[in-house]
Amino acid sequence: MKRAVWGVFLGLAAPATWAQSEACATVDPDNFEQVYACLSSLQRPDGRTMAHGNLDTAPCRTVIAQYRGAVRGQGVRLRSREPRAKSEVLYPSCALLARVVQDMTGQVAYWSGCLDYGSIPPAEHLRQCLKTVLPGYYRMEPGREAQRLRGCGEVFGAYEIGLRAAMADHSLPPGYVRPDCQLAAEYLTQGGTAAASPAPVPSGTGQNAPATPPPSTVSPPARALPLPEAGGPQWAACLNYDPDHLPAHLRACLGTGPEMRRMQECREVQAAYMARLQQAYGRLPENYIVLPCSVADGYLAEFRAQEEAERQAALARKKERERLAREQLVQDVKDLRDHPPPRPLFARPWVTWAVLFALLGGLGWGGWRFIRRKRGPATP
Repeated sequence: MKRAVWGVFLGLAAPATWAQSEACATVDPDNFEQVYACLSSLQRPDGRTMAHGNLDTAPCRTVIAQYRGAVRGQGVRLRSREPRAKSEVLYPSCALLARVVQDMTGQVAYWSGCLDYGSIPPAEHLRQCLKTVLPGYYRMEPGREAQRLRGCGEVFGAYEIGLRAAMADHSLPPGYVRPDCQLAAEYLTQGGTAAASPAPVPSGTGQNAPATPPPSTVSPPARALPLPEAGGPQWAACLNYDPDHLPAHLRACLGTGPEMRRMQECREVQAAYMARLQQAYGRLPENYIVLPCSVADGYLAEFRAQEEAERQAALARKKERERLAREQLVQDVKDLRDHPPPRPLFARPWVTWAVLFALLGGLGWGGWRFIRRKRGPATP
């Protein structure tokens, strides 16, 4: 009995074990694909991803802490820019982690617009920062800045929340001095973030997210079950999971059925893909990584392109039917004009006049007979 109690106590006190930690053993913190794969390895034994749920609402410091936890879970130490005496592992930059957050969750980190302080004029950086802070941190709809940020202190308070969140140590950037309140007044006067402009991209990332999925540092697992013949279960196409070929595997695994066409967001695709993999393997594969939103968006874009093509084809068929109907109507009018149908007997002119004369003659004769009867018989 005592052993059972101690076993339960130790089981509860033990830290959560990762489903995959090899991806963090040799991770390069400057390599986007390797950092993405390492954070994807933060999974509980039941398959739930610990790094996927709230990364878009966490500051950079929290994301770094999760990364450090993943690396330390493997018991390795990496080269560091800091002195070895501090015994701290090297961590990725906040700019790189902003890319990871966006590709893993499909949402922009609320502090991503606040990176690179000092690289652009203060007024432009303020607008760029608050453009992600207000909807991401305050859940504020665009165009309502003046209603929420009523004073200079509130504008710069929101700005500094974003600046701190974009720093690895959660401090204000070096050399930061709160701007003059005239800058806040200009921001509110110009409508804040109401002006349409593309979402900010962290420096050094380029305008496009990487199209290739993060490579795995672990060899693909053996096939969980033999591939069934035609007519087998739907999850049969999800076997042989390979994170190096995610676009093709995702398309084969989920298919293109009506239930998949109803999906609209990255997270819907991620959830459906994870559920289908768990059906196929009984759990998530050993080298599973969270499906990047760049891959999921490409999968959804195929549906939208196919639907648009079908809509255009249906519109073209409708226009063709209308064109043929118009041409047929014009042809019918020409045929009727060139070859009028023969008139029936009662519609011919001479028949009309004959009937008219017969009617008039009958009326005249009847009138004459009536007059004669009134006058009586003629006297001899």
